[in-house]
Amino acid sequence: MKRYYLIQSICILYFLLGITNCKVSAQQQSTCPNSNFNLGNFTDWDEYYGNFLLPAYNVGQFPGRHTIIQAPGSYDPRTCGGLFTLPPGESFCAKLGNEDINSEAEQLRYTISVNSTTNLFIYKYAVVLQDPGHMPEEQPSFTIEVADNTGTVIDPVCGYYYVYAQQGLPTWHSCADDEVIWKDWTTVGIDLTPYIGQTVSIVFTTRDCSLGGHYGYSYISAYCSKLQIMFGYCPNDTVATVTAPPGFSYKWANGATSQSTIIHNPYYGMIASCELTSANGCKVTIEGTFKPTIVDAAFSCQSKCEREVVSFSDSSTINQNYITNWVWDFGDCTQTISNVQNPIHIYDTTGTFKIKMIAYSTDGCPDTLTKELEIVPVPLADFASNTNCAARTTIDTIFFQDLVQLSVPPGCDSYSWNSGENSNSIQVTAEGWYKVTIVNAGMCSTTDSVMMLYCYVPLSMPNAFSPNSDGLNDYFRPVTFPEKVTSFNMDIFDGWGRRVYEARDIRQGWDGTIQGRPAPMGVYVYSLLYGNPSGEIYKLTGSMTLVR
Repeated sequence: MKRYYLIQSICILYFLLGITNCKVSAQQQSTCPNSNFNLGNFTDWDEYYGNFLLPAYNVGQFPGRHTIIQAPGSYDPRTCGGLFTLPPGESFCAKLGNEDINSEAEQLRYTISVNSTTNLFIYKYAVVLQDPGHMPEEQPSFTIEVADNTGTVIDPVCGYYYVYAQQGLPTWHSCADDEVIWKDWTTVGIDLTPYIGQTVSIVFTTRDCSLGGHYGYSYISAYCSKLQIMFGYCPNDTVATVTAPPGFSYKWANGATSQSTIIHNPYYGMIASCELTSANGCKVTIEGTFKPTIVDAAFSCQSKCEREVVSFSDSSTINQNYITNWVWDFGDCTQTISNVQNPIHIYDTTGTFKIKMIAYSTDGCPDTLTKELEIVPVPLADFASNTNCAARTTIDTIFFQDLVQLSVPPGCDSYSWNSGENSNSIQVTAEGWYKVTIVNAGMCSTTDSVMMLYCYVPLSMPNAFSPNSDGLNDYFRPVTFPEKVTSFNMDIFDGWGRRVYEARDIRQGWDGTIQGRPAPMGVYVYSLLYGNPSGEIYKLTGSMTLVR
């Protein structure tokens, strides 16, 4: 019995010889969503878990048994540090199973509607199995199956792969400290062309040993593509590179056995063919017609206001292969950027800029497009007036007297004042806040306001007062708006020129006493200085009579 399983596994595994971790960027753009777990989760995958005999007994994700691995990744400690947990060039993968025991088993399924764009399924896998030396049917194992929507294997030859833990397998490694055998990342292609028009599932299963004491787990990534030859040459090239899909062994019509081969002096319509042999020994021959790669660079962007984010949207097209690089020059002497398909940029100055974008295909064929982009200035609410008062004292205040014309720069699309006017200039007769919204080029706007205040502060002095505590005219002080007076100094003198009172606060007044005693009735002289908000200083002198 053991000999049968050993022969079966070796026959299957020998076919993996020569399969490398090829990275063909043109093939990496999956036509199956999240097949490589690039969303960082199990979206579009179906998860199951159970035991050795019934791996799909339970539906759903089991934490620790279905795990997303993401960059930067690490080295698996149970492989003596030999296996990296992410496939080369990838940022995500899934770990199926774990280092626990107890005859656990896990499963992941990816369902594909097979058509001409998904008829090639490429999977990358790495496997870690503990080898306790049990009977083959009891050992930890790893299985890959192509199944219908009921889970039944639809091709037991080309759509099936099975391996159990055992020493001496070709292309496998061992870590003696833990009796572990492990297989480094391997890329395998499955031809799904026979199932075009059908829905199939790719089923990955890991099992611990059936006796409950040893583990098995795997790492998985996958993508879909077209089963086709990729032609890598630009117009007027004399040498072309033709590339078959990864995950197979190859036999080209010119005798080459590598994934890619060189063709000299290609011409339009020339035929290339390659025989692909899958990991399970199944063969398929694919053909393609030579044609140069034609890139048509295209992008869109919209005029914006200065210091706003401008979004650039690539819409380049290509007749074959893929566009894999974009080089952008934003025309404002900033550094060019590359490898960004849809960049954003902020312009600090206004004007018309020439935007240049170069799109490159996987085979290095370029195309360049230049467009002009207008960056519109944001309008300034630079308030001005024809006032004849002192200069403004703050940036938000203008002083005026009686009537003034308040304006902002002309030449914009529209003006909207809170006073109801719609021109760049209005007449102001009353104090208050005046706000305007200005729109330029139909999209750039600014809103600002200014406080309009009278230049002068009306102030008068009484000619008499009677400090007799009757509540009427008990204090001598100015009649004005105290909150508008910015500075104040008042001195009062008797008939002999002696100062009998001084005040620095306009809200204070003389109560008719001198050193706490009632002052004699008679005529007194006052002198005061006061400032208004516009910055002007006024001097006022006069006399008044103290009456008792």
